[in-house]
Amino acid sequence: MKKNIGIVGSGIVGLLVGYKFQKKGHRVTIYEKDKKLNLTNCSITGAGMLSPFCELIHSDKKIFDLGFDSILRWKEIIKDLNKKIFFKTKGSLIISHKEEVADLESICSRINSYSRSNFSLISNSKLRKLEPAIDSTDLNGVFFKEEGQIDSEQIIDSLSRYLTENNSIINYGCEVKQIKNNTLTLKDNEKKSFDHIIECTGLGSQRSKSDIRGVRGEIIKVFAPGVKISRPIRLNHFRYPIYIAPREKDTYLIGATEIESEDFSPVSVRSAIELLNSSIFICKRFSEARIISLSSNCRPAYSDNLPHLKGKDGHISVNGLFRHGYLLSPLIADLVIDLCLKDKKDKNLSYIYN
Repeated sequence: MKKNIGIVGSGIVGLLVGYKFQKKGHRVTIYEKDKKLNLTNCSITGAGMLSPFCELIHSDKKIFDLGFDSILRWKEIIKDLNKKIFFKTKGSLIISHKEEVADLESICSRINSYSRSNFSLISNSKLRKLEPAIDSTDLNGVFFKEEGQIDSEQIIDSLSRYLTENNSIINYGCEVKQIKNNTLTLKDNEKKSFDHIIECTGLGSQRSKSDIRGVRGEIIKVFAPGVKISRPIRLNHFRYPIYIAPREKDTYLIGATEIESEDFSPVSVRSAIELLNSSIFICKRFSEARIISLSSNCRPAYSDNLPHLKGKDGHISVNGLFRHGYLLSPLIADLVIDLCLKDKKDKNLSYIYN
């Protein structure tokens, strides 16, 4: 039986949930408070790294379990979308100063212990063979060959286009004032009823305001034709992990994803200097890069930094993907579908349903 599905929020989770419902033949309507050309959700400013092994460095081990098959899920989605999307699976690197080699050894031990892998440190010469653009001789690294990345802006655009091309509706500039059971109230007090309402609004959630917090991320996008880096690189930093993620046409994202602050203000001078200095330390040719944009946002997180599905009376809140939105969203979307259409919960993931 065809169901009428309402989704609030057009970030990566909301779009993937809509895509999954649409593929099963259900009627999908998405409400997004921002205008199409001025989207501000945190999915837009995400680096799109698919790094389950790297996430074992700082995250709960459950994140690895949830995101282990993320790349396979994304491959299937991208093949079905049949649109041009920057998606690479060349692996990723984590690097640090030679004097911090003990930290890398500890990282390898932690990752190998839990994932039953056999990662080991690679020398500076092997590091530079993988990425010749790295010109620092003061670095060691670890190579995670099974990891990847996806362009966040391209996948958001492709999913949106796919939905609208297949008779789903996305109402941009349409703010939802209240959700009660399976009925939502728009800003002009118009009411809309659905079989299920899926709320994917992050820090704007109406159900989770008391226990959700924001974690700030900052990104500098640069044009650097003199730099030829082919895979994401993470640099251990004394304040927070810093990454460089390559994109098409000689562009790169230089960012920090885990700053404990619910601050939506522009990128600070301090952060910009730290991010740019770190990129230059890895490859001096970044000093001649041109800054395209600076952006910041806050990602929603619960105290355990794990995602949660909270559902009752036709209203399901999907939240708390923290900095793992692109890694976890394909699985989370499938869990939402099973919960709505089959009233089924994965018994191995009981910690998610609360």
